[in-house]
Amino acid sequence: MSKESRHEHPGGEIPHRHGDAEELATHDTGIQTSGGRMTDSDTLQLREEELQARKESVETGRVRVGKEVVEEQQTLEVPVTREEVTIERRPVGRQPADGRIGNDRETIRVPVHEEQVSVEKRAVLTEEISVGKQQIEETQHVSDTVRREEARIEREGDVELKQAR
Repeated sequence: MSKESRHEHPGGEIPHRHGDAEELATHDTGIQTSGGRMTDSDTLQLREEELQARKESVETGRVRVGKEVVEEQQTLEVPVTREEVTIERRPVGRQPADGRIGNDRETIRVPVHEEQVSVEKRAVLTEEISVGKQQIEETQHVSDTVRREEARIEREGDVELKQAR
């Protein structure tokens, strides 16, 4: 297009080029971008940040379950039996005796018994301990500041805007 040729777009005079090598031309209702080029339509993208949570497993502590030996004194009451020898003497009415004194050596033997207590120890199972883990799910609240881009529309003069979303 030459410098003097003009074509019409309704709306006003805005300097522009129709090709990279051409000089500025003017006509109306084109859209001018920040690069200085003009098209009939262009798009401005708006962005925003959003929060995204990541989880990782970390060790927060340990539990050790072991055994130790504790000593205590215990006393049992055990009933025991023992024998005692009783000797009873009673007078006999002075009767004549057989034999001579001292020839005869009579002896009475009486075995005496008693129960004696002996202590033995044995290990007995008294309890079992099971150790396990379970997962508990709970909710934690996390927050941070996020940013977003919003459109800023500036008007100059008497311009009507229609916005659609």
